[in-house]
Amino acid sequence: MLTSDEAHNPVILAKFKGNASTSSSRKKVLFYGQYDVIAANNEKSKWRTDPFSMEGIDGYLYGRGTSDNKGPIIAAIYAVAELKSEQALESDIIFLIEGEEECGSRGFAKAIQRNKHIIGDVDWILLANSYWLDDHVPCLTYGLRGVIHATVQVESTHPDLHSGVDGSALLDESLKDLVMLLSRLTGKQGKVQIPEFYDPILPLTQEEEKLYDEITLSLLQRNPELGDTQTLATSLMRRWREASLTIHRFETSGPENSTIIPRLARAALSMRLVPNQEAEDVAQGLIDFLQEEFDKLESTNQLTVTIDHQAEPWLGDLHNQIFQTLEEAIMEVWGPVEHRRRSSASAGKALNDKLKALSMTSPKLTPATSSTLANGSLTTLDEQESLPSQNADAKKRKPLYIREGGSIPAIRFLEKEFGAPAAHLPCGQASDSAHLDNERLRLVNLNKSKDIFKKVFRELPRK
Repeated sequence: MLTSDEAHNPVILAKFKGNASTSSSRKKVLFYGQYDVIAANNEKSKWRTDPFSMEGIDGYLYGRGTSDNKGPIIAAIYAVAELKSEQALESDIIFLIEGEEECGSRGFAKAIQRNKHIIGDVDWILLANSYWLDDHVPCLTYGLRGVIHATVQVESTHPDLHSGVDGSALLDESLKDLVMLLSRLTGKQGKVQIPEFYDPILPLTQEEEKLYDEITLSLLQRNPELGDTQTLATSLMRRWREASLTIHRFETSGPENSTIIPRLARAALSMRLVPNQEAEDVAQGLIDFLQEEFDKLESTNQLTVTIDHQAEPWLGDLHNQIFQTLEEAIMEVWGPVEHRRRSSASAGKALNDKLKALSMTSPKLTPATSSTLANGSLTTLDEQESLPSQNADAKKRKPLYIREGGSIPAIRFLEKEFGAPAAHLPCGQASDSAHLDNERLRLVNLNKSKDIFKKVFRELPRK
């Protein structure tokens, strides 16, 4: 158990050593995961089962943490165990499983840095802490947004006051100042107004644009209600590769009644960053911009901006050995697919006709949120466009390469700390309900994830 100086949950370190005869040349794969979970609210029996007693129902494992992230960790452990029992483990597999990921990986960096001599060198980094876009097509994740969490506070020298007795235009009100200040942060369509905020962002390449073509074609075959290809691609890009700013909540001092002028007002906000934006630079830009705008108010109140947490964005290299090995393993484990018995031309025409009809009847198309993608993919086997095939000549099931809007603070840190590339294998489905009620993981996904890890742990050192 690796710890930092602070009272945080420890990082669990475990090593599985490969063939002893190759000790001097063995490659080392670091598997990163988390054992902490989001709280589970079971008021009014929202859960089908006790969230902290795993139960199997209809081919799924229900319980908090089954998909995020305990199931994938178990799959990786069993993969290594099978290789060891078969005397086929040629690389060293290092597990680093932390207990503070849901709280921003508190203490993780310090624990790793102070124990780096115990962990040793690393050649590749692998994690499995997310989900497919729908319930049918395996994915590989090559990008994550970073995040900055901040608290903006305005405090007055006067106490909480009664608006009828003391309220006047001469009084600088903390909540009023805070609202005016926050309104400066974004403009029309959510555009962030901080100077140079967008300057470092990488442009969309032709190669990446083709990835979105593959994604939209796959999703729209099963869920045409998501819109046309361009609308869907734009929606996904907004979530995955565009930076954003969100105001989450307000808090004021004083009793909760409608006549109080609060002495203190604060708001929590977050900024999602994309690759090539540096969290430290963006955080300082936020502080400087808010202070400059606050000075323009000429208020007697005091402004305090606190950066509560920050994490760097991550962008993987699709062409490196670990991504190539993962793709090969996914295609072999999930096997080939066969489409309904109709030509690709007729399939495309049917899809276009359906999209055209929807565009004429739907004034506003459904945005491609995680919930709409999950709900739209809940089809029966008979309704799926592609099914597992016994035909050896059928086309293999190539994974979709996707990015994600969420953040995993440890990944970019681990890449920098060990000088090793990372790759991300989503194990669960879109309908897993991670962080929500009735979180689950399909047994099929659990077992096939184990098989994928086994192939990667075996094949990667041979690259």
